[in-house]
Amino acid sequence: MRPELNPPSCCRFATIAVAILTFQVIDARSQAVPSVISRIAPTTNGLALAWSGDTNTAYTVQTCSDLSASAWSNATTRYRWPWPFTNWTDAPLTLRAPRFYRVMAETPASPERGKLRSNGGLTKLSTNALQTILGNWGMNAFVTPIFPVGTLRFTYETIDPFGLPILASALLLFPENAPGALPLLSVQHGTLFLKSDAKATNTSTYGSAAAFATLGYVTVLPDYLGMGDSPGYQAYLHARSEAICVVDALRAARTLSVSNGLALNGQLFLFGYSQGGHVTMATHRELEAFHTNEFTLTASAPCAGAYDLGGVTVESILANPNYPVPAFYPLIVASYLPIYNLGGSLEEILAEPYRRTLPPLLDGFHTLSQVGGAMPSDMFKILRPGFQADFRTNANNSIRLALSDNNLYEWTPRAPMKMFHCKGDRVVIFANSEVAYQSFTNRGACCIEVIDPGAPSQLDHSPCHIPSLRGAMAWFQQLKQ
Repeated sequence: MRPELNPPSCCRFATIAVAILTFQVIDARSQAVPSVISRIAPTTNGLALAWSGDTNTAYTVQTCSDLSASAWSNATTRYRWPWPFTNWTDAPLTLRAPRFYRVMAETPASPERGKLRSNGGLTKLSTNALQTILGNWGMNAFVTPIFPVGTLRFTYETIDPFGLPILASALLLFPENAPGALPLLSVQHGTLFLKSDAKATNTSTYGSAAAFATLGYVTVLPDYLGMGDSPGYQAYLHARSEAICVVDALRAARTLSVSNGLALNGQLFLFGYSQGGHVTMATHRELEAFHTNEFTLTASAPCAGAYDLGGVTVESILANPNYPVPAFYPLIVASYLPIYNLGGSLEEILAEPYRRTLPPLLDGFHTLSQVGGAMPSDMFKILRPGFQADFRTNANNSIRLALSDNNLYEWTPRAPMKMFHCKGDRVVIFANSEVAYQSFTNRGACCIEVIDPGAPSQLDHSPCHIPSLRGAMAWFQQLKQ
C-alpha cells in the first residue's frame, strides 16, 4: 500500500544532494507497527539511515529521484532485501541527483527449511561423456565410469544468517539403472567469486560429483547462499549458514530422490575441498548437534579447510605479507560485515583507494582475477590505517573475533572423519588440520585421522585436490553398502 507521507525535509551533504522523506510505512499483510525514518546522518561515503521497528519485522529500503513519477525501486545493495536491521548506510560516494528514501516493512513468513521449490529438466551423461569429464580433471586414473548419470538442478528453501527465509539452489547427480538402495553424498565446492560458477559444469567440483555419482552415490552439489540461483550476497566462510544451507539441500534432495524413484539406503557421506572443507566440517558438526533424528552420518572427508580461521590461519597470513591469494580477504570482510555488524558499509572500514575500487567487485559478478587485480600484495592494507593497525595487534579486533567465531574444532565428532591436507599447502596451511585433530582427540573423538595424500611431495593447495579426492573416494568405497 502507499505510505502516508509526512512533510519532507531536504538537505545537502558535501557533494551528495539528497531529498529525505520522514514517513510511515505500514505492512499491508500484518498491520505491523509503523516504521518511521528517525535519523539521517552524513558519512564519508554517503548517508546513514535509521528507523523505528521491532524484532519480528524485516525491512526493504527503497529510493527514487522524482516523487511525481512514483518510480520507487529497491535501493542498491551487495546483500539483499528484506533484512532484519533498523539501519542501513547508502554509499553513493559522489551522488549529485536528488534521492528520496522510504522503508517498507513486512512480517516474514515462517521458513520451511528444506522444502523443494522447483527442479529443472533431466540431463543425462553417458559413460563416454563421463570418461571425458573425468579425464579433463585427471580422475580417470582412479575412476572408471560404471553407471550413466542423470542430473537435475533444483531450488529449495533455507534461511539466511538472520533466520529469514531465502531460496538456495543445488544440483542432484544420480546413477541411472543402479540396483538397490543407494547412499546419499554431498560434495561441497571451494571458493568461487562468480555466482554463475556455482552452476558451471566445467569445474573440478562438478567432475568430483559426477565421479561419485557414476560409482553409485546419489550426489548433492549445493551452490551455497548467494551463489547459483540464490539471491543476495555470499555468506563466505560463515560456518553456521554454510552448514544449514547444506542440511536443507540434503532434505530437498531426499524429496527429489523419492519423486524420481531413487531409493536411499540411509548412509550419508560428506566431501569438500578448501572452502568446501570448511563447509564439510561445519555440516558434520551441524548434523550431529541438531539433526540426528533425520540423518545418520556415515563418514566425512573435510579437505584442506581453514578450521582454525581466527588462530593459525590469520597468524600465518600476518606473518606472510605476500599471501598467494589476497582476494579471499575482502570476500570474508564483505560477508561478515552485516552478520557481525562490523560497520554501516564496507566503504567505512576500507582505505583509499580500496574503498572505491573493491566494493563494486564483490557483487558476485566479478572474477577472482578482477578482485585480485585490485588488491595489494599485503591484503590487510585494504583496511583504513587505524583499523588495520588494530587488526594486526589486537586479538579482540572485530574482524578477528568474527573469524574466531567460525573456527570448527571445539566440538567432538562422533562419525568417522578423515582430514586430507597436504603439508606444502601455502593457501590454507596444514596447521589447521593439526589443530582440529588435536582438539578432537583431546575431547575423546575415536575415529579421526589427518592424512597427507601428497606425501612425500610437498604439494601446494591446488595440486593437493585430486589426491585428496582419491583418498576420500577409496575410503568411502570401503564403507559403502
